[in-house]
Amino acid sequence: MKQTLLLGASALGLLLSACSGEQALPISQTAMAQADSQPGQAQQYTCPMHPHYISTDPDGSCPICGMDLVPVASDGAATGDGSIVVAPEMIQTMGVRVAVAETASFGQTVRAFGTVEADERLEAVSASRLEGWIENLTVRAEGDTVRPGALLYRVYSPELIAAQKDYVASLAIGNENRIAAVRQRLRSIGMQNAAISRLSETREVLERVPVYAEAGGTVDKLQVREGDYVKPGTPILQLQSYADVWVIASIPEQDLAFIDTGMPVSLDFPSAPDAAATGRVDYIYPTINSQTRTGDVRIEIDNSQGYLRPGAYADIRFDLGGETRLAVPTEAILRDSRGAHVIMALGDGRFAGRAVRTGVSANGLTEILSGLVPGEQVVASGQFMLDSEVNLREGFSKLQAPPAFAAGPDTPLSQLPVDATTLAEIDHFTDMALYFHEALTDRYKIDPYFVDPALGLGETLRTRFADTKLVGILEPAETALRAAKAAREGDALAATLADLMTALEPWLLEGAPVHYQTAGLVLYRETDTDRLWVQEGGAARNPYGNGAAETVDWPDPMAGIEVPDTERGPIDPHAGHR
Repeated sequence: MKQTLLLGASALGLLLSACSGEQALPISQTAMAQADSQPGQAQQYTCPMHPHYISTDPDGSCPICGMDLVPVASDGAATGDGSIVVAPEMIQTMGVRVAVAETASFGQTVRAFGTVEADERLEAVSASRLEGWIENLTVRAEGDTVRPGALLYRVYSPELIAAQKDYVASLAIGNENRIAAVRQRLRSIGMQNAAISRLSETREVLERVPVYAEAGGTVDKLQVREGDYVKPGTPILQLQSYADVWVIASIPEQDLAFIDTGMPVSLDFPSAPDAAATGRVDYIYPTINSQTRTGDVRIEIDNSQGYLRPGAYADIRFDLGGETRLAVPTEAILRDSRGAHVIMALGDGRFAGRAVRTGVSANGLTEILSGLVPGEQVVASGQFMLDSEVNLREGFSKLQAPPAFAAGPDTPLSQLPVDATTLAEIDHFTDMALYFHEALTDRYKIDPYFVDPALGLGETLRTRFADTKLVGILEPAETALRAAKAAREGDALAATLADLMTALEPWLLEGAPVHYQTAGLVLYRETDTDRLWVQEGGAARNPYGNGAAETVDWPDPMAGIEVPDTERGPIDPHAGHR
């Protein structure tokens, strides 16, 4: 999972210190070291979620969250090689999960939906080429089945009778040029080769010329009745074969570049589970829908069994091949202003940070260009808990004794006394919005443990800013985070992201907009639903689907202030937050 620049060095203190070779201990480890320095001291116990709380009661519980306490290990010293040692109980409680750096295929899966349509190549249209009357109509209704070569109708036409007589006369004369010319005229006015051959053999003029089906299929349209008078161009009937059908798939604009004609496609039809499960790309339409930002792709499917009907819904999957590359789970990647890092799992409870260089990301994996070798282990889940312990340790004294300030229900968000540490704490909520956005667009599940640090800070912030507008932001934001822990992915996670962004919108636009603009964040709004999301620059990646989006401009901090251009200095990103 990507880290933002919002939390800065304090949120990544453990990682940075480990990378630089300095000793860094979680708060619980600090307590352990202090305990070891005092011989004879009783066994101590700590809260996994609030490791600054230390007790000697083995059966006690945390007064903050109510969790059972776990023993403080006696071997939790720094190793001296840039790594730290974490007690097994803490590892288990934090939900630390390890992943192996290994080569993996970066083949991408593109999901789409579509509808079944008739194959236009299998459509046969019969239209009159002369004036006459329809007789002996064998097709009575739409839906009738017609076999190739079957009699469709007979036509009585004085024009056609005259042309037949002319042909018989030409045969009697024996002039080959004239015979060929008259035969061509008979074809042009609708007499089929079989009838012309019969006329050549019998030399008997047919008053009612038969018309046979040149192709089989189902009568899709019947536009005449027995005895109808027709003129040249009058449509008579349309036959449609459904032996093959098309599925027209709507593909997100950004994924169209990966689709090629002839590519195999996997399909699922909820209304026809026995239908063919595979097809191939037949045609890629050259235009993009400006409203949905999707392009159409035509897929050809065998329907010889007749399971599929036009209009049926289809779930579509394109499995795109890719190169094999060294990779780790995307959520294992931590980022700060210095670049990308991972937390190495060295065994025996030891962990250390290491800088890496990353490449492409797909399917929940991120390519590692340098910094790791196959077989090395990295922390893929729970590293946030380690970072949060360091962050809490550094700011614990401030949390215990927050500065007094005068703020009430009417205090504007921009004028709340928010220092750099407090702003970093609030940024945990924005980081969760970024995390959920990435999980939705890269299609992976969130780790519920990643949400806990923000929830823990929310409790502290609500106490500190009681009776201010910030509480009205934090409470619904916490509700959304708790829902996200259960949702984890898909539409349910998207709904919690929308709720979280609704809660954060006043803070983003009124509280500290310059801070987030300076950090390189962009706020987007889905035009049809007004749902918001925030991402780190680049083209809009809609986590809610394929709907169009527009940017939400960050407020101008100088709006409404008349200051001569010559007197306007550089904007202080922390204005209003000191």
